[in-house]
Amino acid sequence: MVVKSGALEGRVAIVSGSSRGIGRSIAERFASEGAAVAVTWHQREDAAAVLVDEIEKQGGRAHSFQLDVMARSSIQRCIARTLEEFGGLDIVVNNAGFLEQKPFATISDDDWDYTMGCNLKSAFVFAQETLGHFEAQNSGNLINIASIGGQTGGTKAPHYAAAKAAMISLTHSLAKIFAPHGVRVNAISPGFIATDMYADIATRESEDAILDTIPLGRIGEPGDISDAAIYLASDQAAYVTGHVLNVNGGFYLG
Repeated sequence: MVVKSGALEGRVAIVSGSSRGIGRSIAERFASEGAAVAVTWHQREDAAAVLVDEIEKQGGRAHSFQLDVMARSSIQRCIARTLEEFGGLDIVVNNAGFLEQKPFATISDDDWDYTMGCNLKSAFVFAQETLGHFEAQNSGNLINIASIGGQTGGTKAPHYAAAKAAMISLTHSLAKIFAPHGVRVNAISPGFIATDMYADIATRESEDAILDTIPLGRIGEPGDISDAAIYLASDQAAYVTGHVLNVNGGFYLG
């Protein structure tokens, strides 16, 4: 995918969970392509502040907001403050997520509810809370960060896989619901990406065993996902909606 410099010039984006990992990379790339970015954090205020400072030193626009994706009121406040700070909203990236590996028999109701809330309900609430704004401007862009686990299932974190599978289904539904209002809704399905989440997985599994499942033979980088997000957010994807973009080195091929 080749996206011209300035592909997101003049646009405003919220990236949930953008103080680290994939979210941080997406926020950085969006800013480098001209977007004003709401960098959100839950517990890592210092990390978010560092990112905002780096973006501003590069001539970009960013502001950090605390965000609890489990609370509708926090999502509402984040949207309102973004509109106030930047004067608009064009793109929402639902990146915040939670993965805990647990044997199926030991998953509690609380485990299930928290995993569903963080990985799925947050995307649902963001969609509901931005619909009116996107309708009014007859444009908008929602990008959901799903997971290969949502397409293949998973024995080590089945509740996470179920949440991401539902996110993919929600993406398809929202693409149909939002399309008459000029809004595109897509998902990205990462595989193994070199983040803190992957580091936790890699302590339990041999990296050689993981690499054996990836036809391209390497672990992905956060930049691989942010490149895909730039494409989906840009006008080069103007006729793309309801799509799940696999960025997993061929893992999905089985």
